[in-house]
Amino acid sequence: MADTKWKPGQSGNPNGRPKKENCLTDILKSKVDAEDLAERLINAANNGDMTAMKYIYDRIDGRPRESVDIDSRSDVNMNMVVEIVRPKNADS
Repeated sequence: MADTKWKPGQSGNPNGRPKKENCLTDILKSKVDAEDLAERLINAANNGDMTAMKYIYDRIDGRPRESVDIDSRSDVNMNMVVEIVRPKNADS
């Protein structure tokens, strides 16, 4: 079994992840005028569109953290969702 382990400094995928071809994100980025889209979003928020306001706020300040109290003595089965929160300046 020891001969199947990676040696220190050895990559299991030396060529890295293959490039995506015709990725939807890349196509959208090439077709959308980001400044025009941002201006429309701001105008919608300024005209009272609560969804636009929330979207802008979430993009600028991030979503607020939520806390949950858990009683470990309970017999109730629970499912937990974990959200990974990136710092504001993290790469997208």
